[in-house]
Amino acid sequence: MNPDQWTALEPRQRHVLLSTVAANALIFLDQTAVAVALPAIGREFGTRAHQLQWVITAYLLALAVFMPAAGRLADNLGRKRLMIVGMLVFGLASAACALAPSLAFLVVSRFIQGLGAAVLQPLALGNTTRVMPEDRRGWAIGVFSTGGSTFLILGPLIGAVILTLGDWRWLFVLNLPVLIFALIEVIRWLPPSRDPEPGLDIAGMLLLLAGLLGTVLGLTQIIDWGTAALIPLAVGVGLLAVFAYTEARSSRPLIPLALLGNRLFATSLTALFVIQFAVLGTSVYLVLFLQHGIGSSVMTAGLVLALTGMFSPLLSARTGALADRWGVRTLVLPGLVLACAGLAWTGLTAQRLSLSWLVPGLLLFGLSRPAIFTPASVGPFAVVPSEHHAFAASLVTEAPARSRARCCGDGACLRGERQHSIRRRRRSVGRGL
Repeated sequence: MNPDQWTALEPRQRHVLLSTVAANALIFLDQTAVAVALPAIGREFGTRAHQLQWVITAYLLALAVFMPAAGRLADNLGRKRLMIVGMLVFGLASAACALAPSLAFLVVSRFIQGLGAAVLQPLALGNTTRVMPEDRRGWAIGVFSTGGSTFLILGPLIGAVILTLGDWRWLFVLNLPVLIFALIEVIRWLPPSRDPEPGLDIAGMLLLLAGLLGTVLGLTQIIDWGTAALIPLAVGVGLLAVFAYTEARSSRPLIPLALLGNRLFATSLTALFVIQFAVLGTSVYLVLFLQHGIGSSVMTAGLVLALTGMFSPLLSARTGALADRWGVRTLVLPGLVLACAGLAWTGLTAQRLSLSWLVPGLLLFGLSRPAIFTPASVGPFAVVPSEHHAFAASLVTEAPARSRARCCGDGACLRGERQHSIRRRRRSVGRGL
């Protein structure tokens, strides 16, 4: 973080930024740290691996489905008010997760926690951009994303430490003091605001929620449910088509589809979807490959993952400031090239089963992340008026949320773990013979 940029902010701006960074960090932490605790949760509840996937899927499903409506609701009902509601829901659900007496209770609590996150994440970003001066908006988004990316990377390591020292329930207890701090800061420092011309397309919102629910559920469960998953998928896609048709003819649409015709807006969202899908997919399967393909320890896998993401906390604020000065395209296009080169190197050298061959490609891919994510996040806010920044933030964070739900919701990670366990037992028997 640039000290000059920080000291140039007004006290209110600094306090709001601290609170939104803290809230965003928790949302990202709960996406990765809980995955480490799944075996411990399964042992306590006596649950099979394919059932444990719902601890992750329920959270991501709620996050992906309800986030688009959250920004528009906040624009109409009040951004500060709804952000406080999101914090309270997230905190109460975290406490419920920590006290869960059964897996079913935990899954329901995780879904409610995802609802809180779906409200909290776009409002944290939207309120950050709204209180910042326009010439520091990219830098502020960089600082904001630094907190999220840092805890996304450190999540597995933090989870491993907590499980080593205590019970998996402490992962959820950890949320509470951070949320209390952020809540106090928001109540004291965040100015209330709302759309000067309130109005909400209730029918459009219901169509969007139902369409996203069916689509995401069908995509995430297509491997487990087989052809049965095509039913919610077809219903969801159909409802989204009806939503698009009605929105195009609405005098006050929930999502102004005309924005997608703006090149900066559309390409920014596309770049965000692509990089977040690649980041989460790489992170999840890299951990499995390192442990089960190469034979690395859990700690080594966590350290490699942290190494590949180290550029995000180091450079996000800087690339945000450069986006303010040079524009979005100047950084995003080279970043996409770096990402492609890094992923190609990693894929081509994976068969060597050697860390020394993998690391250069992973570092190259890691370098692309702050070059894409922060500048691409700036793009939509340059197009949408300030009174609709909560809505813009919901779209900026929705693309990554859907990519995360699609990537991790199909249970492939848990199936890979299960298959590896079988192979490991067979090798042990073979050695014994």
